[in-house]
Amino acid sequence: MLYGFVPKWLEKLERRMPWLGIPNIALYLVGLQVLGLLLVLSDPQAREVLVLDPHLVVKGEVWRLGSFLALPLSTSLLWTAFVLYFLYFIVTGIESEWGAFKTTFYILTSALLTIAFAFAFQVPITSVQHLELTLFLAAAAIAPDYEILLFFILPVKLKWLAWLTVAFIVWQFCLGSWLTKIYLLALYANYLLFFGPYHWWQLNQWIRRRKMRGQFRR
Repeated sequence: MLYGFVPKWLEKLERRMPWLGIPNIALYLVGLQVLGLLLVLSDPQAREVLVLDPHLVVKGEVWRLGSFLALPLSTSLLWTAFVLYFLYFIVTGIESEWGAFKTTFYILTSALLTIAFAFAFQVPITSVQHLELTLFLAAAAIAPDYEILLFFILPVKLKWLAWLTVAFIVWQFCLGSWLTKIYLLALYANYLLFFGPYHWWQLNQWIRRRKMRGQFRR
């Protein structure tokens, strides 16, 4: 996996807490999204019940600490079917490479960072778009050359979709408020925590190749 670039602290945690791993966690994530969609379709006002609102959590509505994961990205059945299929695909792919523990811990860390941000700045979380994007970036980092059929038609490698995703995140960061910037930094810190050492190695390898090319040209 990633040429052996697995954080040592993560391996130590896995040895100490193997029980934390949830096999087939993709099924639980997709199941939550399906339940959230059905709830919202039956009653549009029910979306407010799923939102992670720190003020209401303090008042006793503790289910919101987990229900925000069920917030549907869309109420379009066709679009949701595609999104959930893709979510299942990427999370299953991560688990097949990483194992249940690392996959679960990555998702748990993303969720905890989201909750921490909501309480630190007392703002509600009304979408899990960026949380799911962190999962996609993880899948793209693990298997960058894996080719998928985008919209079941267009063949494209995960790494190119990842670059488009990064461009979208940077665009939101540049145009967003200071609170949006902090939210993006907090949430994607999870990705850097897991994959930062690997990308640092990639950068060093790229610099080394550039230097070697320069020497040969001389």
